[in-house]
Amino acid sequence: MVETRARPGEAKGREERRTPVRRTPASAGNRTIDLAGAAIIRTRDALLARAFGTWAYGQTLRGPMPDHMVLYPPELRPGRASAADALFQGRWFLPGGQLRAPGGSSPFAADPPSERWAEELHGFSWLRHFTTAHETNTGDTARRYAQKLVADWISNEGNWHSVAWRPQVIGRRLTSWVANGALIIDGTELVYRSTLLRNMARQARHLARVAAIAPAGEPRITAAIGLAFSGLCLSEGHKRLAKGLKLLCRELDRQILPDGGHVSRNPSAQLSILLDLLSLRDALSARRIEVPKPVRDAIDRMTPMLRFFRHGDGKLALFNGSTEGPEGAIDAALTRDDAKGRPFGFAPHSGYQRLAAGPASIVVDTGPPPPGAFSHEAHAGCLSFEMSAGRARMIVNCGATKVLGPDWEAASRATAAHSTLVLADTSSARMLKGKISRRLLGPRVMEGPAEVESRRNENEAGVWLEMAHDGYAGLFGLVHRRRLFLSATGEDLRGEDSLETSVSPRRFKPWQRLYWHRVPEDPDFTIRFHIHPDARISLAHDRTNVLVLLPNGDGWQFRARAGGGECEIAIEESVYLGSGDTTRRAEQIVVAGRVFRGEARVNWAWRRLSTRNAGHPKREDADLPELPDLDLDFGKMPPREEA
Repeated sequence: MVETRARPGEAKGREERRTPVRRTPASAGNRTIDLAGAAIIRTRDALLARAFGTWAYGQTLRGPMPDHMVLYPPELRPGRASAADALFQGRWFLPGGQLRAPGGSSPFAADPPSERWAEELHGFSWLRHFTTAHETNTGDTARRYAQKLVADWISNEGNWHSVAWRPQVIGRRLTSWVANGALIIDGTELVYRSTLLRNMARQARHLARVAAIAPAGEPRITAAIGLAFSGLCLSEGHKRLAKGLKLLCRELDRQILPDGGHVSRNPSAQLSILLDLLSLRDALSARRIEVPKPVRDAIDRMTPMLRFFRHGDGKLALFNGSTEGPEGAIDAALTRDDAKGRPFGFAPHSGYQRLAAGPASIVVDTGPPPPGAFSHEAHAGCLSFEMSAGRARMIVNCGATKVLGPDWEAASRATAAHSTLVLADTSSARMLKGKISRRLLGPRVMEGPAEVESRRNENEAGVWLEMAHDGYAGLFGLVHRRRLFLSATGEDLRGEDSLETSVSPRRFKPWQRLYWHRVPEDPDFTIRFHIHPDARISLAHDRTNVLVLLPNGDGWQFRARAGGGECEIAIEESVYLGSGDTTRRAEQIVVAGRVFRGEARVNWAWRRLSTRNAGHPKREDADLPELPDLDLDFGKMPPREEA
């Protein structure tokens, strides 16, 4: 719920929007209960997998064979002919790892580098690249190779495979096969076509039984959509369509928040789910079947939220496991939006704020980690922000990767990989590390900010945003507070980062690790601003300001002060993972300091310079303007006991 009110004595037109405290004990979780539940589920899945692999169970999947595909739904994820060529050459670089197979050979016979990679391989979402290659080339090589891969899969894994027959993998595979049906079935011989349709019906019957027990989150929605597509696109599938839509509507009610965000807080998940829903909506309309109201409502809420996450370059902001998004995918989704309006300013349920004025657009993470079961890709980036000027990104987070291995993935989730304050080189949220725990629960967030609050004020001068989180309260007894001001022209961004002693510390039990933790005195901190690799950075000789030149010709000057004096600024190496599958060398601006007697405060400013004087910036005062008191006081909150 958002509270809007005018403060007494303030200028008319100024408005305060308050995003109240959100408590998320599920992100910290009760590890014993979570582990016990995960062990039960894992045991159940192991027993079911053994039963599903038997000849007797296989006989229960026999039934009427569909004689044709009724419909080829639209494939909204754009393909790339270059990606198809790489796959044909044996470079199977998919989320979860990299594998090089001899050119033209089947990747299904190779040892997968990870389970995630195996799921992506067996999900066939890469099939769209061969469709694009076939449409852009006059030859038939792409079609023949794609049909060969489908035939190889049916021959090797068509009866059972522990990974390939997981509900979310079947859902993605059936969705990909029907969306690329013209590539893999049109013009084929009768024996191949009959084998393919019979196997699709077999997968669909199994999916109808297990879709509801797919892992929570996006995988369960994927399974439900795949089941709905199997009923919609294969003849004699009306019962599966009804069952798939029922499960999908239930999961949309659970996972899509009132402001349109996904419960995982991941913009990439937002885009992926929305693309599938739009494709399903168009397919239902083509069959003249009424689109369920929960599906329509979810699309209506999610589309503006996707626009909210979009930067000036047309790609996604990098928060909580997101990448920039496949080329053209965001446009494919937004062109189907009937109400083409400007993005809204804040998403209280998803935990994000957006500031936009003039050439500048800023997206800020103002939410706690998502609940544990939905936090496997969440990052420790609370209060981090990204900024673009026109079509050029300037301040970014490092992004995420699923291709380069677990070490890269862990590093990208750390607070230091985000444009925010880092205390004692420690992340504001901690991921699960124990081998047994991680095997059972996955790489979820187990400790992080429990209290996050943001306040927003707007008037003719600009937008003020004040935020705070207590992610460091348990380890250091400190609260991180960040204030931002963006001028109405969009050419002046002021900020203030401060650390204050928490007067409402968390209370831990004797059996909890932090109960015995001794809070260190006066730790070091850094404030990091990761800069997009397309920008050029120049540090002044006196190390008091930085000039950033963007590809569009804009120049921006950065300065910082602490305790009334100039701060020493450093330029350090960084890395940019925005594409999700490659690394780019980048740089970051780092302001370092130390807590003194439980307090620290740094003021900083970004100011746009004209292209005429970008090479010779004037020395200007970087003090913050007088900001309104937004009454954000963690001291007024009662002490909390950890479960």
